[in-house]
Amino acid sequence: MRVTGNQLIDAAQASTSRAQENVARVSSQVSSGLRVEKPSDDPSAWLAAHRVGLRKSLLEGSRAAIAASRDRLDQTDEALSQIGDAVSQVRALAVQGASGSYNANDRAELALQVRALFQSALASANTRTPDGEYLLAGTASLTEPFDTSGAYVGDAATRAVPTGEDSTAAMTVPGSDLTAARGVDVLPLLDKVATALATNDMTALSGFINELSTAVSQVSLTRTRAGGTMQVLDATVAAHDALSEHFAKSISDAVEIDTVAAASYLAKASQALEINRAVSSHIVSLLDPSTP
Repeated sequence: MRVTGNQLIDAAQASTSRAQENVARVSSQVSSGLRVEKPSDDPSAWLAAHRVGLRKSLLEGSRAAIAASRDRLDQTDEALSQIGDAVSQVRALAVQGASGSYNANDRAELALQVRALFQSALASANTRTPDGEYLLAGTASLTEPFDTSGAYVGDAATRAVPTGEDSTAAMTVPGSDLTAARGVDVLPLLDKVATALATNDMTALSGFINELSTAVSQVSLTRTRAGGTMQVLDATVAAHDALSEHFAKSISDAVEIDTVAAASYLAKASQALEINRAVSSHIVSLLDPSTP
């Protein structure tokens, strides 16, 4: 088969056109940093990156929920810390009041301090989150959990947040942990101690000292349980961060370019384009008499 001059010219021009398209494609990749920008660039790589991207989005949503739960437990721990401090101070005052060196007037003064501590503990027990929920109300989180006497009116249920495909962790601490279900009714006990001091009831006051010791331990154990959950959430967040980095790398491997390699390839493609142009121009000059 005889190759004509026109066919040589067409072939040279087609080669130059392909070289131009190659340079344009690689230039776009270097500019965007992406090897795959749309499905047609590499269907399997695009689909793989899209699937990993969806998993990464779900993971980030889960991480946000866990972070919010962790913040809530931080607030809960702060409230329990304040309650624990108040209970410890009331116990110290009760021990003082039980001393034979104190008289009725002295105990009446102590009673005022205990009532102030009771009100402080009650306010802490009824702490609300920034979104208006009560921290220690169980699932009835829109209802104030402790009444004016310190009695708990919430429930014993807890809310949980997923930490994995088949695992959850508690994100709330119910106020029932501060009731006789766990030892003694902590807040009403403080009010009773105040009354015993105010009325100079030494018999009742002596009995309350042991109960106050139980209350101190009870609040401490409640904080320990909450702290254990916070550790679980911290470990989950760390695992999610590592998994998120893995997902990001998987997406990068699927659709992004090696910048150094791409820049080198672009230089070679540009050089090839110039050679194609020179060859095409030379062929045209040889075969087209009208070319100057």
